Amino acid sequence: MTEKIISTIETYGMLKGGERVTAALSGGADSVCLLLVLNDLKDRYNLKLDAVHVNHCIRGEEADRDEQFCRKLCERLGVELTVKRIDVPAIAAEKKQSLEEAARNVRYSVFAEHSGAGLTATAHTASDNAETVLLNLARGTGLKGMCGIPPVRGNIIRPLIDVTRQDVENYLKETGQDFVTDSTNLDNDYTRNRIRHNIIPEILRINSGFYKTFCAELKIFSEENIFIENSVKTAYNICIDNGALCGLEKYDTVIRKRCISLFLKENSLPVSAEKINAINGILDMGGKINISDGVYAVCRKHTLTILRMPEKTEIQPVKLRCGENSIFSHKTVFAEIKDGGGGIIDTDKVCGDIVLRSRNNGDRIRLSGRNFTSSVKKLLNENVRADMRPFIHFLADDEGVIFIENIGAADRVKPDGNTKKSLYITVKDVE
Repeated sequence: MTEKIISTIETYGMLKGGERVTAALSGGADSVCLLLVLNDLKDRYNLKLDAVHVNHCIRGEEADRDEQFCRKLCERLGVELTVKRIDVPAIAAEKKQSLEEAARNVRYSVFAEHSGAGLTATAHTASDNAETVLLNLARGTGLKGMCGIPPVRGNIIRPLIDVTRQDVENYLKETGQDFVTDSTNLDNDYTRNRIRHNIIPEILRINSGFYKTFCAELKIFSEENIFIENSVKTAYNICIDNGALCGLEKYDTVIRKRCISLFLKENSLPVSAEKINAINGILDMGGKINISDGVYAVCRKHTLTILRMPEKTEIQPVKLRCGENSIFSHKTVFAEIKDGGGGIIDTDKVCGDIVLRSRNNGDRIRLSGRNFTSSVKKLLNENVRADMRPFIHFLADDEGVIFIENIGAADRVKPDGNTKKSLYITVKDVE
């Protein structure tokens, strides 16, 4: 098995020689095997080897038992051990995370802090990888999820990624090395454990060589994913311009969607297949897609931008003036007063100043030609797309709303045969 691990190390360039490597040691079979193998290989690669153990304070006395086991093992091997005791249940409660998610975040935070410029070796095996891929497949995933756990990610290396859990246990049995067992690994209430205990055994009955096939297929997936990722980076660098994506329509759908995903991530926005597909759908025809509260993806003339709607309190009314007026960053209102009644508002019927603003709670209007007053909110819901409603312009005077963009003007200010001057309004997108 050691030769297979050496092959993995060489294949993925995990070790060049002379590095400081910290083994993530839980006390379980995989991590104990990892520490033993790295200890055997430290002269071959001239490694500065140490270990770190995170006590998550989840399993009480059992967790303390694991910690003591790790201390004694490292003492026997002459490997320096750092122990971190962290109250993961408290962190999970504070951040409203599952114990599993909080524990993982804590571990990798400890690894990053402890290893510094060195490497951290984790004990993920081919068995873990298969479980991860099946879990991703069950939840829904693209090619990235099908690639599983990467052998190398930043300063994290995984030398056991091509060996199975059975290989590990056989190795420990041959060397006479014991290990501890996390009782939660036996609990089928955890989704991963159900895959481990129920689904994987059935697959092995169908194909006893599953892991060999799986590792070979995973390499193909990873190679193809790397090719696509490199193509995406090239396209993205060509298309990104001052915070906007321009010209994505020239690329294949696969490249377009991944560029959109990268664009959302770089703008710290949530990413989902639904949002990516929706944004891809407006690249050619134009439009807006709501991404999250007050944030929209906007596409005009094959240019994709992110529009962040300011908080309601930040949209200040402005006194309407002739010429250009603006309360939103992406469009303006051009106002002009002309003789006669051809406009939308008879200026002599306005009470006080006209202000340009967004919708206020409780706004109502009696539209021209109607004998009843309507709720502005209801009018918007009936006549304006949801993603456009926050950006509708309103004109109001001292008595209330007199005009709503895309809907109409109030009956009380409509021009008639006696109108001397009327107001014309044109709404334009900012180029």
